[in-house]
Amino acid sequence: MADTFVLGHSSAAAEQPGWAALQVAGLQLQQLHSAEAPLPCQLVLLDDALLDVAPLTQWQQTGAGLLSFRALPGVLPLPVQASADELRALLGFAVEQQRLQQITAELAGALHKKDADLRQLVDVGLALSAERDLDCLLEKILEEGRRLSHCDAASLFLIERRAGEAEQLLFKLTQNASLNTSQFQSQRLPLSKASIVGYVALTSEELNLPNVYALAADAPYRFNRSFDLQMGYRTESLLAIPMLNHRQEVVGVLEFINRHSEAQAGEPLHCLPFSEEVAASLRALASQAAVAIENRQLLDDISRLFDGFVQASVFAIEQRDPTTSGHSFRVAELCLALAGQLANAPQAHLRQQRFSAQALRELRYAALLHDFGKVGVREHVLTKARKLNDTVLENLHYRVALAKENLTNHCLRRMLAACRSQGGLSDEQRALMELELAQECTRLDNYLARIVAANEPTMLSEGDFADLREVQSELVKAPDNRLISLLDEGEFCALAVRKGSLTPEEREEIERHVVHTRDFLNLIPWTPDLQAVPKIAAAHHEKLNGSGYPYGLSGDDIPCASRIMTICDIFDALTAADRPYKPAMPVERALDVLQSEVKSGLLDQDLVQVFIDSRCFLPAVASSPHQAPPFSHHVCDYEPSCNHDSHHQGKST
Repeated sequence: MADTFVLGHSSAAAEQPGWAALQVAGLQLQQLHSAEAPLPCQLVLLDDALLDVAPLTQWQQTGAGLLSFRALPGVLPLPVQASADELRALLGFAVEQQRLQQITAELAGALHKKDADLRQLVDVGLALSAERDLDCLLEKILEEGRRLSHCDAASLFLIERRAGEAEQLLFKLTQNASLNTSQFQSQRLPLSKASIVGYVALTSEELNLPNVYALAADAPYRFNRSFDLQMGYRTESLLAIPMLNHRQEVVGVLEFINRHSEAQAGEPLHCLPFSEEVAASLRALASQAAVAIENRQLLDDISRLFDGFVQASVFAIEQRDPTTSGHSFRVAELCLALAGQLANAPQAHLRQQRFSAQALRELRYAALLHDFGKVGVREHVLTKARKLNDTVLENLHYRVALAKENLTNHCLRRMLAACRSQGGLSDEQRALMELELAQECTRLDNYLARIVAANEPTMLSEGDFADLREVQSELVKAPDNRLISLLDEGEFCALAVRKGSLTPEEREEIERHVVHTRDFLNLIPWTPDLQAVPKIAAAHHEKLNGSGYPYGLSGDDIPCASRIMTICDIFDALTAADRPYKPAMPVERALDVLQSEVKSGLLDQDLVQVFIDSRCFLPAVASSPHQAPPFSHHVCDYEPSCNHDSHHQGKST
């Protein structure tokens, strides 16, 4: 039994039987008056006097070994008639039991702390893996590291690797409980072993420095005092840990500064060195951080790669259609602007449909790619500037020339026949025949002029094509002596198109660009947060009353994102640069058309009102080209009728 061992007792302990036997050599006695922990003794002799001071349960909570000359639950009983040697042995056993209990309690506490630290690290890992924004992720890494280590400050450095350039340190982020670091700006530093962070980054070695101002003279690195001098700060203890990815490559360095005890919160800072236990936790954090950063950077790289692919795809397809270059980008800009206004919309149902950052990204991709299907539209349809292409029009010129040649030949044959039958041809007869020939040729020239005039794209809502029927009835003898119409039925139907230059079949082909868009987008393995892109893009020509295409959807069957895109698509088509047959429409007039479409039940009234009231279209209008480009059809060209009648409204080419 140790000489310093202390037995606590009451003031009435001397009255207990067996007290005399406790007066053994080496045992120190201490009179107790309360059960408040910690006690000044390792063993307590319980009697009625001490039990009157505090109940048994409270004495058990003091952590001391409990003895008694009476039977008490959980208390080591002492025999009243025991000899001094027997009591000495029992006390030795009690001392050992109390020591083991202390060790057990300490181990249990350490195990509990380790378990808490492990749970904390698991929670940190889950939090880091769930964070999508890189800047927020880095902030969270430093916050969790400072919380784990109870340190005053922390900094995070990343290794910046660029092709063809030397590696650099990017001082990305710092936090300091003693200083305001809100004005901090990231900066690039040379990567050198001369600095503490550079040494850790280049060697992958951890540095645990109790006092950075007392570095060994032969240390290969030095502490940069400029921050302390500039900010009036005092750095003492410092722990710099490399962040290693799964390939054991350093992706960055975590630096923790001025550790203090947990009890020091709100008190003047007294720096402590970073213990191995704390360093182990921060090492685990650094490993988790490296994986989280690399994963986040990889996801960002993939996102940038995909965004670049989308933009390059849109740029490439718009080069096929230079007339409306920029349409998809402007529609995407308009869609995001309108969707961003829903949070402040006066209508409650629109506020409830406010778009998250993820939904906005989905809408943006759908808007950028909504016309990708025009790759399935034949080139000559897209570039069909007039109702008849140049080859057909050239053939019509040849037919007229052939008809005039036939008339001339017929006139000459009549003259020859008259000479033979009459022995000559008078000047009067010759003049009459030549006049008839000239009149017939003029009539053919007039027919050709009508064809050329009718060949120009128009925006007619009324009238017939009787003059073209007259032209069609003109017969021409072909070189093989067949009689053919000056205009065949197909050419007549093309020239009889009232709006634009496309035949119904060609218009249907252009309308199928939506189906091509859907089929193309369905080939892309979209992530869950973008899986609605094909559905949104494929419905941008649907109308609320079911008159749209390709599915004839109506009402709530049309996604809100698609309804937004329909409004923005029509607005851009109306206000875009001049077409040969359709001048760019002033903004206010285009807004009137949108409201007219609402009255016809084609567009969402509330969305159109938000679009108009918020004026969110102004930036896109300012960036739209104003010069008339070379002719080409765009698959989303909008052709409102002159009277805005419900039959013609909403039809696009």
